Amino acid sequence: MRKVLQQIGVAFGAWTAVAVLAYARVPLQALANGSALPPWSSALDPLVSCWLWALFTPPILWLAARFPLDRRAWFRNGLVHLAAAAVSVLASAAPTLLINRLLDVPGHSRGMAAQILAELFIDVFSYAALAALGHALAYQRVSTEQRVRAGELEARLLAARMEALEARMHPHFLFNALNTASSLVRAGESQGAVRALARLGELLRSLLLEESHEVPLAQELEFVGRYLELEQARFGERLSSRIEADPSAMGALVPRLLLQPLVENALRFAIEPSPDPGRVEVRAMRSGETLEVEVRDSGGPGSRSTPDESLATTQARLEQMYGGRQQLALRSDELGTVTRLVIPFRPRVPLQQ
Repeated sequence: MRKVLQQIGVAFGAWTAVAVLAYARVPLQALANGSALPPWSSALDPLVSCWLWALFTPPILWLAARFPLDRRAWFRNGLVHLAAAAVSVLASAAPTLLINRLLDVPGHSRGMAAQILAELFIDVFSYAALAALGHALAYQRVSTEQRVRAGELEARLLAARMEALEARMHPHFLFNALNTASSLVRAGESQGAVRALARLGELLRSLLLEESHEVPLAQELEFVGRYLELEQARFGERLSSRIEADPSAMGALVPRLLLQPLVENALRFAIEPSPDPGRVEVRAMRSGETLEVEVRDSGGPGSRSTPDESLATTQARLEQMYGGRQQLALRSDELGTVTRLVIPFRPRVPLQQ
């Protein structure tokens, strides 16, 4: 009901403007000809007619939405609109004629048939204009709903793909963590195994409690730090690590479990094969509108000679989320290997101006 009242209110305002514009030429023409101004009652004719059409506007808009003139039912719906147009012409003629006679508006001594014929063209045109407006509004509403549904479907599809890609990370991570704990048990280091399982519990808790596909960089670095603590129990003095981040980058949103597979690669290719001590460093910084992250390790050239599935999965996740606006590169030299990641910088909270 509220929507109908709003439509009627808007219709009355619009049709009143039409009536004023339609009548304005009458006094202007009289002034131009040097004639006397017409009586005020002569303005009632266009006002009464337009106000009647303001009342007709909501039902005509409803008919246009309910009976659209599309190819599926154009003949049947066309008959509906012809009948509605005829009813509108007849319904507007009688009240207009009656009110003008009661107010003794000049030039309105004609009968009903003359009134209908006099206003037939403008009434049919008014109905056609309202029907066209109704069709335009209906098509706009349908188009908007389709765009919303398409956007929701695309979002659900993206979420499903992200979940599928993210799920491929978990088995690797869980296997390595459990393998660390079991290795410590076999080595008789029960306290180390307990600490490793405690760290694993913390990591799993953070995974289960966080439902979003994006997390702040600070949270992701905290997760990586706990993961490195867990791996420290396995490698002992063979592993040293360091995490550095620009404070201005800590609030940036990044895909969850973005850095853990990159760190896992560094451990797998640089630390695990070598009996010598190794190092893994994680650095993050903001550069304008991008976030740059590097994972460095002490592995030499050729340490990434075998294809890596988790790196390909990370690349696929980034493609899904950023659509080509990201970079993921790997380079090696005598000092080690660097995995460099560049993604758009998106803050968790909009920056204050």
